[in-house]
Amino acid sequence: MDSRFEERLTSVGFTTLTPIQSAVAEPLANGQSIDALAPTGTGKTLAFTWPLLPKLVPEDGEQLLILAPSQELAMQTTRVVRDWANVLSLKVLSLTGGANIKHQLDRLKKHPEILIGTPGRVSELINNGKLKLKRLRTLILDEADELLRDDTANQIDIIWDAIDDDDVQVALFGATEVDPSTASGLFNREFLRIDQRQVAIPTEIKHEFWLTARDQRQKRLRQLAAEKRFQAIVFFNTTKQLKITASFLAHEHVAMATLARGDSSTTRAKSLTNFRQGKAKFLLTTDAAARGLDIPDLPAVINFDLPRDGETYTHRAGRTGRMGKVGTVISFGNDHDFRDLKKMVAVDIQAISGGKGLPKAEKVPVTEKTSHKNQNETHVARPKSKSPKVDQPRKKKVAATDSVSRQERFAKEKRAKRKHRKNKGKPKHN
Repeated sequence: MDSRFEERLTSVGFTTLTPIQSAVAEPLANGQSIDALAPTGTGKTLAFTWPLLPKLVPEDGEQLLILAPSQELAMQTTRVVRDWANVLSLKVLSLTGGANIKHQLDRLKKHPEILIGTPGRVSELINNGKLKLKRLRTLILDEADELLRDDTANQIDIIWDAIDDDDVQVALFGATEVDPSTASGLFNREFLRIDQRQVAIPTEIKHEFWLTARDQRQKRLRQLAAEKRFQAIVFFNTTKQLKITASFLAHEHVAMATLARGDSSTTRAKSLTNFRQGKAKFLLTTDAAARGLDIPDLPAVINFDLPRDGETYTHRAGRTGRMGKVGTVISFGNDHDFRDLKKMVAVDIQAISGGKGLPKAEKVPVTEKTSHKNQNETHVARPKSKSPKVDQPRKKKVAATDSVSRQERFAKEKRAKRKHRKNKGKPKHN
């Protein structure tokens, strides 16, 4: 590590590198192309920042390109990298969709050494002849498994065609494995696999499943909003359900922010800022919008909708308990959902039933034999009858008496009317 970085780390009390940071330092510094895997929240951004930045030459043009799958992750990476680039007098430029392209073009004219962007905007600038990458030395794909899928993979192909240099170092980073043949075929090289996913890292993440009927999930969020010093990213599978829940929370005066595709970059940036500053209890988002987000000391992650696979659960869970901190993952659903989730992920998940709020929840065991009906009864509060069972026959008897008395009353009124009609017109006797 560069001595200037070491001095700064020492000044802030940082003493130990994470396993992934130690493992990739030498290969990256030596110019090797690598495929690096590590759990979420283990410092992968700094893992490639520290070894690569000292290799860059100030005022020598665009030398390092870092690609991320979302605007938020690109901006987050920009903040982290710029913090260390300033130590070496290096310039950093963010190239993301939704941002002011004219401003980005003006900054490009200054030829910053480090570019950090989303594939869509970077490929757009390349196609329009506004971005040249002939001086590039290193290409980083952050969350590589996401970048090498579907339409994004086509954009990566366009970017690589603009580089097409065997001497350019390529590094793939992520928590999920990339098909080696896909990466090798695209970049025409073999990658050194560095897999640190099985290396134990001290962590205190609790995984909880809150037995909750679908129509009660929004109320669960309202209950959690009352907890002091509590914040959470809330994950949804669809933007539609996200917006429905956002409307409910707004009506309940719960401070929250939303992060969804389709929102302007200004709106998304404001949502993240409010959440980071503690102005919002919840950040409502989808998997696509929140991939790789780093919110320091985030207490919890909530799965309003259960993830569709174990990989998605892992990425969601990685937003809390980062760098060994304490965190909680809360999932909503019924007992069938609970069984499905246990098959999906290899972590110890505690079932929670009843109670209001995080510290008051009552922990109960849930077994495979528990019926769906019984599970619903454990978490839906039902008013208990105050009258003992022995009173039930008495209720029926009273009801029967009421019925007879009404019939007698109607019969009496009918006889009175008949008598009235019979005597109508007849003289009255004094």
